[in-house]
Amino acid sequence: MPKLSPDTVLHRAPSFIAEVDTSNEVKIHFESRILKMGHDALGLLDLFHQPRTVGQALTLLGPRMKGPRAAQEALATVVSLHQAGLLRNEPTEQFSNQPFPKGGYDAALVHIAMLEDPVRKAAFQQAVRETVREGDVVLDLGTGSGILAITAAQAGARKVYAVEPAGMVHLAQRIAERNGVADRIEFIRGWSPQLELPERADVLLTDIVGNEALDMQIWETVQDARRRLMKDSPRLVPGRLTSFATLARIPDSLLDKHRVTQDHLARWKEMFGIDFGPMAESESQRSIGFYERPETVQTWDFLSEPAELYQVDLQQDMTGPLQTRCTLAADQEGEANGIVVHFEAQLGPNTTLSTAPWLGCARSHWYTAAWALPEPVKVTAGQELSYSYRYFGDGTSHLEPVSGQ
Repeated sequence: MPKLSPDTVLHRAPSFIAEVDTSNEVKIHFESRILKMGHDALGLLDLFHQPRTVGQALTLLGPRMKGPRAAQEALATVVSLHQAGLLRNEPTEQFSNQPFPKGGYDAALVHIAMLEDPVRKAAFQQAVRETVREGDVVLDLGTGSGILAITAAQAGARKVYAVEPAGMVHLAQRIAERNGVADRIEFIRGWSPQLELPERADVLLTDIVGNEALDMQIWETVQDARRRLMKDSPRLVPGRLTSFATLARIPDSLLDKHRVTQDHLARWKEMFGIDFGPMAESESQRSIGFYERPETVQTWDFLSEPAELYQVDLQQDMTGPLQTRCTLAADQEGEANGIVVHFEAQLGPNTTLSTAPWLGCARSHWYTAAWALPEPVKVTAGQELSYSYRYFGDGTSHLEPVSGQ
């Protein structure tokens, strides 16, 4: 194994499990081994999430080290981590051998699903071509496979900063090299709120849009990047997100997977001889949110046309929790027990992406957001029902009927 020096650059292993006891001693579960490390191990492993020299890491850890013995212990921990393979001289440039979700965004499954989607990435690519101009500086947040960063370079960007917290960033760099644009793309492993760039960017690209438009905290992330990393009035892809709600009848067989019913209680009482009634009682009068595949949702009965739930301009700052109300008019008779939520993303001047379930298919890599209502409501054509929506500013939201209707 190569000897370490202050100038040795080390890369952290893609994944492991850390266990910390009450005295801050660390046990690492790694490659079928349990490794006992010192109390500095967790801090050092965090520092080496980005490639650093040994000297840089110890300098950053410096404020915690109050004497020569502490420095010696920290250096010994670096050596132990290196000998165990948790810190490496070369990055791991391949997919994780762990299944999703343990393998996270380094799992091949994730990127296969994204690139197999017949609509989404192609729409983003088209928007990049519409938005990026010759000589632009571009920031790509959550670059993943590097598809948008590479597209931006091909569109004429002078420089692309491609940011990705997962180890996939190393594989993305190899893809850029294979496609002849690596000289204009700087791949950065990390989270954008912790980064500084040598220059401000003209264009921000990101596909951190979840199954519900805001559930991956795109608004918060873009706001931070606009303030610190972008020029004034940057061009954004996407620039605007509009969410829509549709009244629906969720099939009982699917609803039973998300809400405890009297049928469940009767069956469990017979099977186990125990009354689980409090489980059903705890769910009374609350909506339950979940995700379902679009090809499944498109088979449900829709009882209204979509109505706008909210609109977010990513050029504008958040000023607190987002609270809105929408009214849905039933267009036929039926029993409404759910709300289906989809969004449209304005990606470029002439490109929009819709996640409406009726436009999805088995190859779509997104799911559809749905809310099971507290109680089913019988509706007639023309009847109006109102719902309130709140986004809390942390990736979570809630939708419920307006009381008194």
